[in-house]
Amino acid sequence: MRIWNMRELVTVLAVAALTSFLALPSLAAGPYKVQDLGALRGGSSVGTALNSAGQVVGWSGFRDGGATTAFLWSSTGGLLALGSLPGGDSSAALAINQLGTVVGRSNTPNSMRAFIWTVDAGMQEVGVLRGDSSSAASDLNDRGEVVGFSTGRHGMHAFLWTKSGGTRALGNLPGETGSEARGVNNSGSVVGVSKSSSGNMAFLWTARDGMISLGTLPGDTTSTAARISDSGVVVGASTGAGGTRAVLWTKEREVQNLGTLHAGDYSAAFGINNSDQVVGTSNTSLGGRAFLWTRKTGMVDLNALIPTDSNIVLTSAQAINDRGQIIAVGGTHHDLTRDRMTDMDDEQHAGPVHLFLLTPSGVN
Repeated sequence: MRIWNMRELVTVLAVAALTSFLALPSLAAGPYKVQDLGALRGGSSVGTALNSAGQVVGWSGFRDGGATTAFLWSSTGGLLALGSLPGGDSSAALAINQLGTVVGRSNTPNSMRAFIWTVDAGMQEVGVLRGDSSSAASDLNDRGEVVGFSTGRHGMHAFLWTKSGGTRALGNLPGETGSEARGVNNSGSVVGVSKSSSGNMAFLWTARDGMISLGTLPGDTTSTAARISDSGVVVGASTGAGGTRAVLWTKEREVQNLGTLHAGDYSAAFGINNSDQVVGTSNTSLGGRAFLWTRKTGMVDLNALIPTDSNIVLTSAQAINDRGQIIAVGGTHHDLTRDRMTDMDDEQHAGPVHLFLLTPSGVN
């Protein structure tokens, strides 16, 4: 069974090399204030989503992904461990809505299961499609609709879950054998990846039209969709012989190449807000770097927008809310600088993954 999706794998592979964990105070200089959100047992934290109240979710554990625990972070409560489903010992939170409801995945004695968590009810199992054994929840909207994937002997299939209707399969693109839902907006439109032996294709699903292909950049062969805004703008990545590029699909389903940083050959978009600000990661000659893209500025290295004396390297930006706050992962160390190579595969010097909250100056 597949546990890690592309978004999570890129996050883990994009972390910076560092040698010790330091909890930094907020740094007020520069376009963004930066706050290290800390970690639970294991010393590393990865954020996956945040809402407009600035609540952040993700997982914390060891750098290699071991012993992970889902968490909810808030400015008043800090890191709150959400635990796991009965009998489980590992979990990860993957999305949060404006009401503070969280979804993700947790293991159980027999399999991995999607969960939904609220302050009042705690963690509850979402379930699986009929005949399947495992599942994971990737996103939810403010109506409480949850999307993700369910797996079993017949493969992996995207699902949409509601409290009243339970879990329903969203199908696959014609000729393809599997699918995974990754994002849902407040209108109930779902995006994700349809799978076949020849590669992945980004999809959009609506109750009216079912599942349709979003296509690729001209000349490319595969694509992935990560998130969708309330207006229907989709972000993800497109891949071909020339590499992988972060892309944006407009409401009219036109695909736009968002480029890369510093002439790199890889970029991927992971998050978008309702102002069409996009975040993700791009490789460079110095390693992975987090980016912010807007229609006005294009793709900008987020490391150029934080205090120069912060000793932080941001390698991947995971999500952005409607207040412009961003969550990103990376590293911090007294001799780490943004113009130095960050070798993510250097096991000798690799250290904890740090999770940062970036808040635009002037936003409380």
